[in-house]
Amino acid sequence: MKDPTQKTHYYRSTLREVLPFIPRKLWWQHIWPNLQQEMRADEVLAAVLQPALTLVQESSNTEYEAIILPTFKTVFVAPKSIQATVALLENLHIILEKTPRDDIRTEVLPLLFNALESTTIQVQSAALVAVTNVYDYLDDITIKKLVLPKLKSVFEKNQSDLKIMGNVLQCVERTLDKLDKSQIIDEVLPLLLEVRLTDPDIVVRVVNIYRIMLCDKKYGLTVNIMATKVMPTLLPQTVNPSLNLEQFMILLEVLQEMLDQIDRQQRNKLKLDNLSLPSPDRHRPLRHQFSSDNMNAQQFNIPNLRIDQRKTSSAEDMARKNSTGTRRGSWWFGGSPSSPDSNFLRVVNAFPNRRLSDNTLMTPKIRIAPSCASSPGGTPGGGLPIRRHSSIGPQERRGSNINLSPPTVSSKGVALPRCQGCSL
Repeated sequence: MKDPTQKTHYYRSTLREVLPFIPRKLWWQHIWPNLQQEMRADEVLAAVLQPALTLVQESSNTEYEAIILPTFKTVFVAPKSIQATVALLENLHIILEKTPRDDIRTEVLPLLFNALESTTIQVQSAALVAVTNVYDYLDDITIKKLVLPKLKSVFEKNQSDLKIMGNVLQCVERTLDKLDKSQIIDEVLPLLLEVRLTDPDIVVRVVNIYRIMLCDKKYGLTVNIMATKVMPTLLPQTVNPSLNLEQFMILLEVLQEMLDQIDRQQRNKLKLDNLSLPSPDRHRPLRHQFSSDNMNAQQFNIPNLRIDQRKTSSAEDMARKNSTGTRRGSWWFGGSPSSPDSNFLRVVNAFPNRRLSDNTLMTPKIRIAPSCASSPGGTPGGGLPIRRHSSIGPQERRGSNINLSPPTVSSKGVALPRCQGCSL
C-alpha cells in the first residue's frame, strides 16, 4: 500500500481491530517491525501511532522497555505534525504507565511542557487533557509555574469553544488541590466567574469545582465571596431550561450548601457581636445574684414573744356560721349582742340585697364623754371631743358614748363619780 490515504485508513481501523486476533508472538516478529518503518514518515505517523499505542497498552513492562520504548524516544523529540502530537498527548497516560520513573522526567514530560508552550489551539487543548490524565506524575511547582499560566492563556483565547472550555475546567478541577490559596482566589476564581454558563456540561463542571472548594477552607472560598460573587452567577442557572433533573439537583445542592455556610457563620458572628456590646443588661445577672432579695439572713427571735395571727373570714363564711349559730339558739362563737361581729350579722340580715363586697368589717370608733375642764381631754365648750382609734383612718371620725377620761378629784379631795358609760 503506497497510497498514504489507504495506509492511514488501514492503520487506524483495520489493524487495531485485528490485533486481538493475532498471536502475540507475531506482534513482535512481523507487525511491530513494519510499524517502526512507517513511524519514520511524517504523513502517516499520526495513523501509525494508533496501533502502536494499542501494542503499548497490551504489552508487558519488559516488552515495552526492551522493544517499544527505544523507538518512542525518537518520536518524542522529533518534529511531528499537529495530529501526531495530539495523538501522543491524548494517550500520554498509557505511555507513562509503562515508562520507568527515571525516563518519565527526561523523555516523556518534556513533550508535555513543549505542548503547553505551543501556540496551536489543538495542541494546547490536548496538553490540558494530558495534564488531567498524568496529574499524579506532575509536582506542585510544575502545576503552579507552567500549567496554570498556560491554562489561563488557553481560556482567554477560546471562551467560545465549548470543547476547549470543557478541557480547561477539567484541568482546573484536577489540579485544584496542588494550588495555593492565593492562586485560587487571584487566578482560578476570576476564571470561573468569567465562564459563560450556557451549556449544561459547562455549568456542571463549574459547579463541581465549587463543590470541591466548599469541602475545605484551604481553598479560600469565604462566605463573602460566595454571597457577593459566586451565588449571583449560579442562581440564574436554576431556571436554565437546558438543565435536566440530575444537573439541576447538583446545582441546587451546591447552592444550598453555600447558603448553609453563610447562615452558620453569620449567626455565630451576630451572637458574638451582641455579647460584646456594652449594655445595662449585661451585668444584670451579677447584680441579681448579690441583691439583698437573694441574701439569706438568720432568723431573729425575741424571747417570750407570742404573736397571735388575726383570723379573717369572708362575708360568705360569716353568714354561713351565723345561720348555724342561730339554729343552735346561741350567738356566733358565744359572742354578745353588743360585739362587733353581732353588729355585722345584724347588718347582713337588715340588708339582704346588699352586695357581699360592701359587707366589710369596720373597727369600732370611740367617742369621748364630756368631763370637767380640769380633766385631760376636756373641752370648755361642753361638746364631745373627738378621739379616734389608732386603727381608724384620719378621714373617718364618729362620736362615742364612752368616756375614757380618768376620774377627777375636786379641790376638797372628794372623788367625783364617773359618768354613765365609763365602765370601760
